[in-house]
Amino acid sequence: MKSRMFFLDNLRTFLIIMVVVLHAGIVYEPILQDYWIISDPDKSNSIGLIRMYLDLFVMFTLFFISGYFVRISVQNKPTTGFILSKVKRIMTPWLIAVLTLIPAYKAIFLYSRGLPQEAWYTYFHIFTRSDADWGTYANHPTQSWLWFLPVLFLFQMIYLGLYKTNLLRFRITRTQGVILTFFVGVVYSMAIAHFNLSGWYHSTFLHFQNERLLVYLGAFLFGSLCNKSGVFNKAIPDKKMFIYSNVALGVGLMVFTATALNLFFNMIEPGRNFYFISPFVDRLAYYASTVFSMLGFLYVLVYTFRRHLNWTNKLMAELNRNSYTVYIIHMVVLGLIALPMLNVPISGFWKFIFLSLFTFVVSNALIYSFREIFQVNTLLKVSVFSSVVALLVLVGYTGKNENPEQKAQETPAQNVCKTGIHEAIIRGDAESVKQLLANGTDVNEPEKMSGSTPLVTAALFGRIEIAEYLIESGADVNMKNNDGSTALHTASFFCRTEIVEMLLQNGADKTIKNNGGATALETVNGSFDPVRGIYQYFEKIFGAMGLTLDYKHLEQTRPRIAQMLAD
Repeated sequence: MKSRMFFLDNLRTFLIIMVVVLHAGIVYEPILQDYWIISDPDKSNSIGLIRMYLDLFVMFTLFFISGYFVRISVQNKPTTGFILSKVKRIMTPWLIAVLTLIPAYKAIFLYSRGLPQEAWYTYFHIFTRSDADWGTYANHPTQSWLWFLPVLFLFQMIYLGLYKTNLLRFRITRTQGVILTFFVGVVYSMAIAHFNLSGWYHSTFLHFQNERLLVYLGAFLFGSLCNKSGVFNKAIPDKKMFIYSNVALGVGLMVFTATALNLFFNMIEPGRNFYFISPFVDRLAYYASTVFSMLGFLYVLVYTFRRHLNWTNKLMAELNRNSYTVYIIHMVVLGLIALPMLNVPISGFWKFIFLSLFTFVVSNALIYSFREIFQVNTLLKVSVFSSVVALLVLVGYTGKNENPEQKAQETPAQNVCKTGIHEAIIRGDAESVKQLLANGTDVNEPEKMSGSTPLVTAALFGRIEIAEYLIESGADVNMKNNDGSTALHTASFFCRTEIVEMLLQNGADKTIKNNGGATALETVNGSFDPVRGIYQYFEKIFGAMGLTLDYKHLEQTRPRIAQMLAD
Protein backbone atom coordinates (compact mmCIF):
# COMPACT_ATOMS: atom_id res chain seq x y z
CA MET A 1 0.00 0.00 0.00
CA LYS A 2 1.20 3.54 -0.73
CA SER A 3 2.50 5.46 2.28
CA ARG A 4 0.26 8.38 1.38
CA MET A 5 -3.32 8.29 0.21
CA PHE A 6 -2.96 10.50 -2.82
CA PHE A 7 -6.59 10.03 -3.76
CA LEU A 8 -7.75 12.00 -0.69
CA ASP A 9 -5.37 14.85 -1.55
CA ASN A 10 -6.64 14.84 -5.13
CA LEU A 11 -10.26 14.66 -3.99
CA ARG A 12 -9.76 17.63 -1.67
CA THR A 13 -8.26 19.67 -4.51
CA PHE A 14 -11.20 18.74 -6.73
CA LEU A 15 -13.59 19.91 -4.03
CA ILE A 16 -11.78 23.25 -3.74
CA ILE A 17 -12.19 23.66 -7.51
CA MET A 18 -15.91 22.99 -7.03
CA VAL A 19 -16.02 25.63 -4.27
CA VAL A 20 -14.59 28.14 -6.75
CA VAL A 21 -17.17 27.06 -9.35
CA LEU A 22 -19.99 27.37 -6.81
CA HIS A 23 -18.94 30.86 -5.72
CA ALA A 24 -18.30 32.03 -9.28
CA GLY A 25 -21.81 30.93 -10.23
CA ILE A 26 -23.46 33.14 -7.62
CA VAL A 27 -22.03 36.21 -9.43
CA TYR A 28 -24.35 35.35 -12.34
CA GLU A 29 -27.34 34.09 -10.37
CA PRO A 30 -30.34 36.19 -9.28
CA ILE A 31 -29.62 35.47 -5.59
CA LEU A 32 -27.54 37.19 -2.90
CA GLN A 33 -27.20 40.22 -5.18
CA ASP A 34 -26.98 42.52 -2.17
CA TYR A 35 -24.48 40.31 -0.37
CA TRP A 36 -22.14 38.81 -2.95
CA ILE A 37 -18.81 40.43 -3.73
CA ILE A 38 -19.86 41.08 -7.37
CA SER A 39 -23.35 40.89 -8.86
CA ASP A 40 -23.18 40.88 -12.64
CA PRO A 41 -26.38 42.02 -14.42
CA ASP A 42 -25.85 39.26 -17.01
CA LYS A 43 -27.64 36.40 -15.28
CA SER A 44 -28.03 32.72 -16.17
CA ASN A 45 -30.78 30.82 -14.36
CA SER A 46 -29.30 27.45 -15.37
CA ILE A 47 -26.38 28.05 -13.01
CA GLY A 48 -28.81 27.68 -10.11
CA LEU A 49 -29.14 23.93 -10.72
CA ILE A 50 -25.36 23.53 -10.81
CA ARG A 51 -25.06 25.35 -7.49
CA MET A 52 -27.89 23.33 -5.98
CA TYR A 53 -26.11 20.03 -6.68
CA LEU A 54 -22.65 21.29 -5.72
CA ASP A 55 -24.06 22.49 -2.42
CA LEU A 56 -25.09 18.91 -1.71
CA PHE A 57 -21.67 17.31 -1.58
CA VAL A 58 -18.78 19.82 -1.58
CA MET A 59 -18.66 20.89 2.08
CA PHE A 60 -20.03 17.55 3.30
CA THR A 61 -17.12 15.72 1.65
CA LEU A 62 -14.55 18.28 2.81
CA PHE A 63 -15.66 17.73 6.40
CA PHE A 64 -15.45 13.96 5.88
CA ILE A 65 -11.84 14.22 4.69
CA SER A 66 -10.95 16.50 7.61
CA GLY A 67 -12.55 14.02 10.00
CA TYR A 68 -10.60 11.14 8.49
CA PHE A 69 -7.27 12.72 9.44
CA VAL A 70 -8.24 14.14 12.86
CA ARG A 71 -7.89 10.78 14.64
CA ILE A 72 -4.30 10.38 13.49
CA SER A 73 -3.46 13.89 14.66
CA VAL A 74 -5.07 13.40 18.10
CA GLN A 75 -3.26 10.09 18.63
CA ASN A 76 0.15 11.41 17.60
CA LYS A 77 0.16 14.66 19.59
CA PRO A 78 -0.34 15.62 23.23
CA THR A 79 -3.47 17.64 23.96
CA THR A 80 -1.67 20.99 24.11
CA GLY A 81 0.31 20.21 20.99
CA PHE A 82 -2.86 19.23 19.11
CA ILE A 83 -4.68 22.43 20.10
CA LEU A 84 -1.68 24.62 19.24
CA SER A 85 -1.27 22.91 15.86
CA LYS A 86 -4.94 23.56 14.99
CA VAL A 87 -4.69 27.17 16.15
CA LYS A 88 -1.67 27.62 13.90
CA ARG A 89 -3.16 25.71 10.96
CA ILE A 90 -6.76 26.96 11.11
CA MET A 91 -7.32 29.92 13.39
CA THR A 92 -4.20 31.96 12.58
CA PRO A 93 -4.99 32.03 8.83
CA TRP A 94 -8.62 32.79 9.75
CA LEU A 95 -7.60 35.74 11.92
CA ILE A 96 -5.34 37.16 9.21
CA ALA A 97 -8.11 36.68 6.65
CA VAL A 98 -10.83 38.41 8.67
CA LEU A 99 -8.50 41.37 9.22
CA THR A 100 -7.47 41.66 5.58
CA LEU A 101 -9.61 39.71 3.10
CA ILE A 102 -12.99 40.64 4.54
CA PRO A 103 -12.17 44.39 4.30
CA ALA A 104 -10.95 43.78 0.74
CA TYR A 105 -14.23 41.94 0.01
CA LYS A 106 -16.29 44.91 1.18
CA ALA A 107 -14.11 47.42 -0.70
CA ILE A 108 -14.68 45.48 -3.95
CA PHE A 109 -18.37 45.07 -3.09
CA LEU A 110 -18.84 48.84 -2.78
CA TYR A 111 -16.61 49.72 -5.74
CA SER A 112 -18.40 47.34 -8.13
CA ARG A 113 -21.74 48.96 -7.29
CA GLY A 114 -20.53 52.54 -7.63
CA LEU A 115 -21.06 53.16 -3.92
CA PRO A 116 -18.87 55.43 -1.81
CA GLN A 117 -16.35 53.77 0.47
CA GLU A 118 -17.05 54.00 4.21
CA ALA A 119 -15.32 54.46 7.54
CA TRP A 120 -12.55 51.91 8.17
CA TYR A 121 -14.27 50.18 11.09
CA THR A 122 -17.27 49.23 8.95
CA TYR A 123 -15.13 46.80 6.92
CA PHE A 124 -14.98 44.09 9.57
CA HIS A 125 -17.52 41.36 10.22
CA ILE A 126 -18.05 42.45 13.83
CA PHE A 127 -19.69 45.64 12.53
CA THR A 128 -23.45 46.02 12.18
CA ARG A 129 -25.06 49.30 11.20
CA SER A 130 -27.95 49.93 13.56
CA ASP A 131 -31.35 51.02 12.24
CA ALA A 132 -30.35 50.02 8.70
CA ASP A 133 -31.22 47.41 6.12
CA TRP A 134 -29.43 44.19 7.10
CA GLY A 135 -30.18 42.84 3.64
CA THR A 136 -26.99 44.30 2.22
CA TYR A 137 -23.40 43.35 3.01
CA ALA A 138 -22.40 47.00 3.47
CA ASN A 139 -24.60 47.25 6.56
CA HIS A 140 -24.03 43.77 7.91
CA PRO A 141 -20.66 42.22 6.91
CA THR A 142 -20.24 38.52 7.67
CA GLN A 143 -17.43 36.00 7.40
CA SER A 144 -18.94 34.82 4.11
CA TRP A 145 -16.77 32.00 2.70
CA LEU A 146 -14.44 31.97 5.73
CA TRP A 147 -17.14 30.33 7.88
CA PHE A 148 -15.60 26.92 7.17
CA LEU A 149 -12.44 27.56 9.21
CA PRO A 150 -13.83 28.29 12.71
CA VAL A 151 -16.48 25.58 12.27
CA LEU A 152 -13.76 23.09 11.35
CA PHE A 153 -11.76 24.20 14.39
CA LEU A 154 -14.86 23.70 16.57
CA PHE A 155 -15.32 20.17 15.19
CA GLN A 156 -11.66 19.40 15.88
CA MET A 157 -12.08 20.50 19.51
CA ILE A 158 -15.30 18.48 19.85
CA TYR A 159 -13.49 15.39 18.60
CA LEU A 160 -10.61 16.03 21.01
CA GLY A 161 -13.07 16.24 23.91
CA LEU A 162 -14.84 13.03 22.85
CA TYR A 163 -11.55 11.21 22.42
CA LYS A 164 -10.06 12.30 25.75
CA THR A 165 -13.23 11.38 27.68
CA ASN A 166 -13.38 7.94 26.03
CA LEU A 167 -16.79 8.66 24.50
CA LEU A 168 -15.51 7.24 21.20
CA ARG A 169 -14.74 3.82 22.63
CA PHE A 170 -17.99 2.35 21.36
CA ARG A 171 -17.51 -0.11 18.53
CA ILE A 172 -19.53 1.07 15.52
CA THR A 173 -19.32 -0.50 12.09
CA ARG A 174 -19.16 1.57 8.93
CA THR A 175 -22.72 0.54 8.01
CA GLN A 176 -23.97 1.60 11.43
CA GLY A 177 -22.07 4.87 11.01
CA VAL A 178 -23.83 5.55 7.70
CA ILE A 179 -27.23 4.82 9.22
CA LEU A 180 -26.50 6.97 12.27
CA THR A 181 -25.23 9.87 10.13
CA PHE A 182 -28.35 9.65 7.96
CA PHE A 183 -30.84 9.34 10.81
CA VAL A 184 -29.36 12.11 12.99
CA GLY A 185 -28.99 14.44 10.00
CA VAL A 186 -32.63 14.05 8.94
CA VAL A 187 -34.08 14.36 12.45
CA TYR A 188 -31.93 17.41 13.18
CA SER A 189 -32.86 19.15 9.90
CA MET A 190 -36.56 18.44 10.45
CA ALA A 191 -36.36 19.87 13.97
CA ILE A 192 -34.65 23.05 12.72
CA ALA A 193 -37.39 23.49 10.10
CA HIS A 194 -40.18 22.72 12.57
CA PHE A 195 -39.02 25.41 14.99
CA ASN A 196 -38.46 27.92 12.15
CA LEU A 197 -34.72 28.17 12.87
CA SER A 198 -33.57 27.78 9.26
CA GLY A 199 -31.05 30.30 8.04
CA TRP A 200 -27.57 31.43 8.98
CA TYR A 201 -26.22 32.00 12.48
CA HIS A 202 -23.81 34.92 12.74
CA SER A 203 -21.42 35.90 15.51
CA THR A 204 -17.89 37.20 15.85
CA PHE A 205 -16.44 33.70 15.87
CA LEU A 206 -18.99 31.39 14.23
CA HIS A 207 -21.04 31.74 11.07
CA PHE A 208 -22.91 28.69 9.80
CA GLN A 209 -26.11 27.44 8.20
CA ASN A 210 -28.31 26.22 11.06
CA GLU A 211 -29.83 23.24 9.26
CA ARG A 212 -26.42 21.97 8.10
CA LEU A 213 -24.28 22.23 11.27
CA LEU A 214 -25.05 18.81 12.77
CA VAL A 215 -25.10 17.22 9.31
CA TYR A 216 -21.54 18.43 8.72
CA LEU A 217 -20.49 17.27 12.18
CA GLY A 218 -21.90 13.88 11.27
CA ALA A 219 -19.76 13.79 8.11
CA PHE A 220 -16.71 14.79 10.16
CA LEU A 221 -17.25 12.07 12.77
CA PHE A 222 -18.04 9.52 10.07
CA GLY A 223 -14.67 10.33 8.50
CA SER A 224 -12.94 9.62 11.81
CA LEU A 225 -14.88 6.35 12.07
CA CYS A 226 -13.66 5.30 8.61
CA ASN A 227 -10.10 5.93 9.77
CA LYS A 228 -10.63 3.92 12.94
CA SER A 229 -12.09 0.99 10.99
CA GLY A 230 -9.23 1.12 8.45
CA VAL A 231 -11.67 1.21 5.57
CA PHE A 232 -9.05 2.40 3.08
CA ASN A 233 -6.62 -0.32 4.14
CA LYS A 234 -8.97 -2.89 2.67
CA ALA A 235 -9.42 -3.89 -0.95
CA ILE A 236 -11.43 -1.59 -3.19
CA PRO A 237 -15.03 -2.88 -3.52
CA ASP A 238 -15.98 -4.35 -6.86
CA LYS A 239 -17.76 -2.33 -9.52
CA LYS A 240 -21.17 -3.79 -8.69
CA MET A 241 -21.32 -1.79 -5.48
CA PHE A 242 -20.27 1.32 -7.40
CA ILE A 243 -23.04 0.76 -9.96
CA TYR A 244 -25.64 0.17 -7.25
CA SER A 245 -24.50 3.35 -5.50
CA ASN A 246 -24.87 5.38 -8.68
CA VAL A 247 -28.39 4.07 -9.21
CA ALA A 248 -29.32 4.86 -5.61
CA LEU A 249 -27.76 8.32 -5.92
CA GLY A 250 -29.77 8.93 -9.09
CA VAL A 251 -33.01 8.07 -7.31
CA GLY A 252 -32.05 10.25 -4.35
CA LEU A 253 -31.28 13.18 -6.62
CA MET A 254 -34.61 12.85 -8.41
CA VAL A 255 -36.50 13.01 -5.11
CA PHE A 256 -34.28 15.85 -3.88
CA THR A 257 -34.73 17.90 -7.07
CA ALA A 258 -38.50 17.46 -7.17
CA THR A 259 -39.07 18.28 -3.50
CA ALA A 260 -36.51 21.10 -3.35
CA LEU A 261 -37.92 22.92 -6.37
CA ASN A 262 -41.50 22.40 -5.24
CA LEU A 263 -40.83 23.76 -1.74
CA PHE A 264 -38.98 26.69 -3.27
CA PHE A 265 -41.85 27.61 -5.59
CA ASN A 266 -44.29 27.27 -2.70
CA MET A 267 -42.27 29.87 -0.79
CA ILE A 268 -41.93 32.43 -3.58
CA GLU A 269 -45.44 32.10 -5.02
CA PRO A 270 -48.15 33.11 -2.54
CA GLY A 271 -51.19 30.91 -2.79
CA ARG A 272 -49.47 28.05 -4.61
CA ASN A 273 -49.37 25.75 -1.56
CA PHE A 274 -48.87 22.54 -3.58
CA TYR A 275 -47.51 19.36 -2.00
CA PHE A 276 -46.95 15.92 -3.50
CA ILE A 277 -48.32 14.27 -0.34
CA SER A 278 -48.47 16.71 2.61
CA PRO A 279 -46.32 19.53 4.06
CA PHE A 280 -44.73 17.20 6.64
CA VAL A 281 -44.09 14.27 4.30
CA ASP A 282 -42.74 16.49 1.51
CA ARG A 283 -40.32 18.20 3.88
CA LEU A 284 -39.25 14.87 5.32
CA ALA A 285 -38.63 13.58 1.79
CA TYR A 286 -36.59 16.72 1.04
CA TYR A 287 -34.28 16.38 4.05
CA ALA A 288 -34.03 12.59 3.75
CA SER A 289 -33.08 12.84 0.06
CA THR A 290 -30.62 15.63 0.89
CA VAL A 291 -28.64 13.60 3.44
CA PHE A 292 -29.02 10.42 1.36
CA SER A 293 -27.60 12.21 -1.71
CA MET A 294 -24.74 13.64 0.36
CA LEU A 295 -23.76 10.13 1.44
CA GLY A 296 -24.23 8.83 -2.10
CA PHE A 297 -21.98 11.50 -3.58
CA LEU A 298 -19.41 10.79 -0.88
CA TYR A 299 -19.23 7.08 -1.76
CA VAL A 300 -19.12 7.66 -5.52
CA LEU A 301 -16.42 10.32 -5.27
CA VAL A 302 -14.23 8.37 -2.84
CA TYR A 303 -14.56 5.19 -4.92
CA THR A 304 -13.75 7.01 -8.18
CA PHE A 305 -10.72 8.84 -6.83
CA ARG A 306 -9.43 5.81 -4.95
CA ARG A 307 -9.63 3.57 -8.01
CA HIS A 308 -8.51 6.01 -10.70
CA LEU A 309 -6.67 8.93 -9.06
CA ASN A 310 -4.60 7.39 -6.30
CA TRP A 311 -1.37 8.77 -7.79
CA THR A 312 0.38 12.09 -8.15
CA ASN A 313 2.74 14.07 -10.34
CA LYS A 314 4.48 17.41 -10.02
CA LEU A 315 1.46 19.49 -11.10
CA MET A 316 -1.04 17.64 -8.92
CA ALA A 317 1.32 17.79 -5.95
CA GLU A 318 1.55 21.57 -6.34
CA LEU A 319 -2.22 21.96 -6.65
CA ASN A 320 -2.76 19.77 -3.60
CA ARG A 321 -0.21 21.79 -1.67
CA ASN A 322 -2.01 25.03 -2.57
CA SER A 323 -5.62 23.87 -2.09
CA TYR A 324 -6.08 25.05 1.50
CA THR A 325 -4.71 28.53 0.75
CA VAL A 326 -6.71 28.71 -2.49
CA TYR A 327 -9.86 28.28 -0.41
CA ILE A 328 -8.84 31.18 1.83
CA ILE A 329 -7.90 33.72 -0.88
CA HIS A 330 -10.06 32.73 -3.83
CA MET A 331 -13.02 34.99 -3.06
CA VAL A 332 -11.03 38.23 -3.29
CA VAL A 333 -9.27 36.94 -6.43
CA LEU A 334 -12.70 36.09 -7.85
CA GLY A 335 -13.96 39.59 -7.14
CA LEU A 336 -10.98 41.26 -8.79
CA ILE A 337 -11.40 39.11 -11.91
CA ALA A 338 -15.20 39.49 -12.07
CA LEU A 339 -14.96 43.28 -11.76
CA PRO A 340 -13.58 44.00 -15.27
CA MET A 341 -15.81 41.27 -16.70
CA LEU A 342 -18.89 43.35 -15.82
CA ASN A 343 -18.53 45.17 -19.13
CA VAL A 344 -17.63 42.15 -21.27
CA PRO A 345 -20.43 41.65 -23.85
CA ILE A 346 -20.91 37.87 -23.52
CA SER A 347 -23.56 35.76 -21.83
CA GLY A 348 -23.57 35.23 -18.09
CA PHE A 349 -23.01 31.49 -18.50
CA TRP A 350 -19.77 31.96 -20.47
CA LYS A 351 -18.62 34.56 -17.98
CA PHE A 352 -19.25 31.98 -15.28
CA ILE A 353 -17.04 29.43 -17.07
CA PHE A 354 -14.21 31.91 -17.59
CA LEU A 355 -14.44 33.30 -14.06
CA SER A 356 -14.26 29.80 -12.51
CA LEU A 357 -11.22 28.87 -14.57
CA PHE A 358 -9.33 32.15 -14.18
CA THR A 359 -9.98 32.35 -10.44
CA PHE A 360 -8.54 28.90 -9.80
CA VAL A 361 -5.52 29.42 -12.08
CA VAL A 362 -4.70 32.91 -10.81
CA SER A 363 -5.12 31.87 -7.15
CA ASN A 364 -2.64 29.02 -7.62
CA ALA A 365 -0.23 31.23 -9.54
CA LEU A 366 -0.29 33.84 -6.77
CA ILE A 367 0.33 31.25 -4.05
CA TYR A 368 3.15 29.59 -6.01
CA SER A 369 4.83 32.92 -6.78
CA PHE A 370 4.43 34.15 -3.23
CA ARG A 371 5.97 30.99 -1.81
CA GLU A 372 8.86 30.92 -4.27
CA ILE A 373 9.81 34.54 -3.78
CA PHE A 374 9.35 34.72 -0.02
CA GLN A 375 9.85 31.08 0.99
CA VAL A 376 12.37 31.87 3.75
CA ASN A 377 11.28 35.04 5.51
CA THR A 378 7.89 34.52 7.18
CA LEU A 379 7.72 38.11 8.41
CA LEU A 380 8.29 39.34 4.88
CA LYS A 381 5.48 37.10 3.65
CA VAL A 382 3.01 38.54 6.13
CA SER A 383 4.17 42.11 5.47
CA VAL A 384 3.85 41.83 1.69
CA PHE A 385 0.50 40.06 1.91
CA SER A 386 -0.89 42.68 4.28
CA SER A 387 0.44 45.49 2.09
CA VAL A 388 -1.22 44.04 -1.01
CA VAL A 389 -4.58 43.74 0.74
CA ALA A 390 -4.22 47.24 2.22
CA LEU A 391 -3.53 48.54 -1.28
CA LEU A 392 -6.71 46.84 -2.55
CA VAL A 393 -8.73 48.44 0.21
CA LEU A 394 -7.14 51.82 -0.49
CA VAL A 395 -7.94 51.54 -4.20
CA GLY A 396 -11.54 50.71 -3.37
CA TYR A 397 -11.71 53.42 -0.72
CA THR A 398 -10.61 56.16 -3.11
CA GLY A 399 -12.06 54.76 -6.31
CA LYS A 400 -15.71 55.62 -5.85
CA ASN A 401 -15.67 58.18 -3.08
CA GLU A 402 -17.84 61.16 -3.77
CA ASN A 403 -16.23 64.54 -3.91
CA PRO A 404 -17.57 66.38 -0.81
CA GLU A 405 -17.45 69.77 -2.54
CA GLN A 406 -19.30 68.44 -5.55
CA LYS A 407 -21.85 66.74 -3.30
CA ALA A 408 -22.46 70.02 -1.45
CA GLN A 409 -23.16 71.79 -4.74
CA GLU A 410 -25.78 69.28 -5.86
CA THR A 411 -29.41 70.26 -5.67
CA PRO A 412 -31.87 68.34 -3.49
CA ALA A 413 -33.46 66.97 -6.65
CA GLN A 414 -30.10 65.61 -7.86
CA ASN A 415 -29.50 63.98 -4.50
CA VAL A 416 -32.98 62.41 -4.53
CA CYS A 417 -32.42 60.97 -7.99
CA LYS A 418 -29.48 58.95 -6.66
CA THR A 419 -32.07 56.96 -4.69
CA GLY A 420 -34.14 54.48 -6.68
CA ILE A 421 -37.90 54.68 -6.51
CA HIS A 422 -38.17 51.24 -4.93
CA GLU A 423 -35.74 52.20 -2.16
CA ALA A 424 -37.74 55.37 -1.49
CA ILE A 425 -40.98 53.35 -1.29
CA ILE A 426 -39.44 50.84 1.10
CA ARG A 427 -38.42 53.72 3.36
CA GLY A 428 -41.90 55.20 3.09
CA ASP A 429 -40.42 58.42 1.69
CA ALA A 430 -43.38 59.85 -0.24
CA GLU A 431 -41.63 63.15 -0.99
CA SER A 432 -38.72 61.39 -2.66
CA VAL A 433 -41.13 59.29 -4.73
CA LYS A 434 -42.88 62.46 -5.92
CA GLN A 435 -39.54 64.10 -6.76
CA LEU A 436 -38.37 61.05 -8.66
CA LEU A 437 -41.53 60.89 -10.73
CA ALA A 438 -41.33 64.64 -11.36
CA ASN A 439 -37.77 64.18 -12.63
CA GLY A 440 -38.75 61.53 -15.17
CA THR A 441 -38.64 58.19 -13.33
CA ASP A 442 -41.01 55.69 -14.93
CA VAL A 443 -44.00 55.11 -12.66
CA ASN A 444 -43.91 51.45 -13.73
CA GLU A 445 -40.14 51.02 -13.43
CA PRO A 446 -39.55 47.35 -12.59
CA GLU A 447 -37.21 46.32 -9.82
CA LYS A 448 -34.19 44.71 -11.48
CA MET A 449 -34.33 41.25 -9.96
CA SER A 450 -38.00 40.60 -9.14
CA GLY A 451 -39.57 42.67 -11.91
CA SER A 452 -41.96 44.20 -9.36
CA THR A 453 -43.41 47.60 -10.21
CA PRO A 454 -43.31 50.45 -7.69
CA LEU A 455 -46.98 49.76 -7.03
CA VAL A 456 -46.22 46.12 -6.13
CA THR A 457 -43.46 47.29 -3.79
CA ALA A 458 -45.85 49.77 -2.17
CA ALA A 459 -48.39 46.97 -1.71
CA LEU A 460 -45.80 44.66 -0.17
CA PHE A 461 -44.70 47.20 2.43
CA GLY A 462 -48.17 48.69 2.96
CA ARG A 463 -47.33 52.24 1.80
CA ILE A 464 -50.90 53.51 1.39
CA GLU A 465 -50.15 57.16 0.58
CA ILE A 466 -47.48 56.22 -1.94
CA ALA A 467 -49.71 53.61 -3.59
CA GLU A 468 -52.45 56.23 -4.00
CA TYR A 469 -50.01 58.70 -5.54
CA LEU A 470 -48.62 56.06 -7.93
CA ILE A 471 -52.13 55.21 -9.14
CA GLU A 472 -52.93 58.88 -9.59
CA SER A 473 -49.71 59.21 -11.58
CA GLY A 474 -50.80 56.56 -14.05
CA ALA A 475 -49.33 53.34 -12.62
CA ASP A 476 -50.46 50.18 -14.42
CA VAL A 477 -52.48 48.36 -11.76
CA ASN A 478 -52.40 45.08 -13.70
CA MET A 479 -48.70 44.91 -14.54
CA LYS A 480 -47.08 41.61 -13.46
CA ASN A 481 -43.70 40.94 -11.85
CA ASN A 482 -41.46 37.98 -12.70
CA ASP A 483 -43.65 35.65 -10.63
CA GLY A 484 -46.74 36.72 -12.53
CA SER A 485 -48.15 38.56 -9.51
CA THR A 486 -49.86 41.94 -9.78
CA ALA A 487 -50.19 44.60 -7.12
CA LEU A 488 -53.58 43.08 -6.30
CA HIS A 489 -52.01 39.67 -5.63
CA THR A 490 -49.49 41.26 -3.29
CA ALA A 491 -51.85 43.61 -1.49
CA SER A 492 -54.38 40.81 -1.02
CA PHE A 493 -51.89 38.24 0.27
CA PHE A 494 -50.38 40.69 2.77
CA CYS A 495 -53.86 41.94 3.74
CA ARG A 496 -53.33 45.59 2.81
CA THR A 497 -57.05 46.32 3.00
CA GLU A 498 -56.92 50.01 1.98
CA ILE A 499 -54.66 49.27 -0.98
CA VAL A 500 -56.88 46.38 -2.11
CA GLU A 501 -59.90 48.72 -2.08
CA MET A 502 -57.93 51.35 -3.95
CA LEU A 503 -56.81 48.89 -6.63
CA LEU A 504 -60.30 47.47 -7.14
CA GLN A 505 -61.71 50.98 -7.50
CA ASN A 506 -59.11 51.73 -10.16
CA GLY A 507 -59.60 48.78 -12.46
CA ALA A 508 -57.48 46.00 -10.99
CA ASP A 509 -58.31 42.72 -12.75
CA LYS A 510 -59.33 40.05 -10.21
CA THR A 511 -59.11 37.23 -12.80
CA ILE A 512 -55.36 37.52 -13.51
CA LYS A 513 -53.42 34.43 -12.42
CA ASN A 514 -49.80 34.38 -11.28
CA ASN A 515 -47.23 31.85 -12.47
CA GLY A 516 -48.53 29.41 -9.86
CA GLY A 517 -51.99 29.57 -11.43
CA ALA A 518 -53.56 31.49 -8.54
CA THR A 519 -55.77 34.55 -8.69
CA ALA A 520 -55.61 37.17 -5.95
CA LEU A 521 -58.66 35.56 -4.35
CA GLU A 522 -57.01 32.13 -4.32
CA THR A 523 -53.98 33.49 -2.45
CA VAL A 524 -56.18 34.29 0.56
CA ASN A 525 -58.72 31.50 0.35
CA GLY A 526 -58.43 28.68 2.83
CA SER A 527 -57.13 28.40 6.35
CA PHE A 528 -54.15 30.34 7.67
CA ASP A 529 -51.97 27.59 9.14
CA PRO A 530 -50.86 25.99 5.83
CA VAL A 531 -49.53 29.34 4.59
CA ARG A 532 -48.01 30.58 7.84
CA GLY A 533 -44.61 29.34 6.67
CA ILE A 534 -44.85 31.43 3.51
CA TYR A 535 -45.46 34.58 5.54
CA GLN A 536 -42.53 33.67 7.78
CA TYR A 537 -40.35 33.21 4.73
CA PHE A 538 -41.21 36.65 3.35
CA GLU A 539 -40.73 38.27 6.75
CA LYS A 540 -37.30 36.65 7.01
CA ILE A 541 -36.32 37.84 3.52
CA PHE A 542 -37.70 41.38 3.78
CA GLY A 543 -37.61 41.86 7.54
CA ALA A 544 -34.27 43.64 7.33
CA MET A 545 -35.93 46.14 5.00
CA GLY A 546 -38.67 46.89 7.48
CA LEU A 547 -41.34 44.31 6.66
CA THR A 548 -43.09 43.25 9.85
CA LEU A 549 -46.15 41.05 9.86
CA ASP A 550 -48.89 40.75 12.48
CA TYR A 551 -49.93 37.10 12.16
CA LYS A 552 -53.07 37.54 14.21
CA HIS A 553 -54.12 40.42 11.95
CA LEU A 554 -53.34 38.37 8.85
CA GLU A 555 -55.39 35.42 10.07
CA GLN A 556 -58.34 37.65 10.95
CA THR A 557 -58.18 39.77 7.79
CA ARG A 558 -57.72 37.11 5.12
CA PRO A 559 -61.47 36.19 5.09
CA ARG A 560 -62.39 39.87 4.73
CA ILE A 561 -60.00 40.29 1.80
CA ALA A 562 -61.43 37.14 0.22
CA GLN A 563 -64.93 38.56 0.54
CA MET A 564 -63.85 41.83 -1.08
CA LEU A 565 -62.36 39.94 -4.03
CA ALA A 566 -65.37 37.62 -4.34
CA ASP A 567 -67.94 40.44 -4.57
